[in-house]
Amino acid sequence: MNQLDSGEDTTKKFAIRRRDFSILVAQSELFNCEVLSQLLKEQGYNVVGRAVEVEDTLQQIRVKRPQCVILESEISGQRSFDIVEQMQQSNQQTKFILYTRNPDMRMISNAMQIGFFGFLYATDGLEELYRCFQTVSNGGYYYSNGFMDLLKNFGMEVISDTTRDELKRLTQREKEVLRMVANGHTTSDIADQLNISYRTAVNHKAHIVKKLQLNGCRQLPRYGIAVKNYL
Repeated sequence: MNQLDSGEDTTKKFAIRRRDFSILVAQSELFNCEVLSQLLKEQGYNVVGRAVEVEDTLQQIRVKRPQCVILESEISGQRSFDIVEQMQQSNQQTKFILYTRNPDMRMISNAMQIGFFGFLYATDGLEELYRCFQTVSNGGYYYSNGFMDLLKNFGMEVISDTTRDELKRLTQREKEVLRMVANGHTTSDIADQLNISYRTAVNHKAHIVKKLQLNGCRQLPRYGIAVKNYL
């Protein structure tokens, strides 16, 4: 079977199980919410609800337990991220896709650290949305072309799934140490600022190197700079 046939086969399989992929649409404006819900239903998706407020979104997630939520960042400013964090803390398995119209660098950076599986920008077409759902439903991460252009404009880069998995091996303290290394702090600086011994700071760096499978502490600054927005 050639690569094209394989791709078509995957698309067909996904089309068959769209009805089993439950989606909650959470947008800041009722009209946009209803339009998007209808478009998804016409494509065979199982839209189980729609919401325009944070509390309603949380309630519907708890009750309907959708597999995916397409969440607009503007629904209530930064509170939309509270939704993701609350669901993670309660071990909810729902996957979140971020849709944004008026992003800033800080918001984007936070979103990429917090646990979204898909990222869409207002300039994206419907085909991007459908590809995003297909990727996320298969357990992957999706960055639309519009979102990638947005990152480039902000001077940011997207890390690979492999690098993302590597970072999950680190504890919060180790991520903190790596962030400080990326910002140019010496081992003595790290020990002083974290109120730990010099030896403990050295051990943290050694553990980070081992978990990331680097060839020594000299590689830490370069690695840290590359992933700083994800720590």
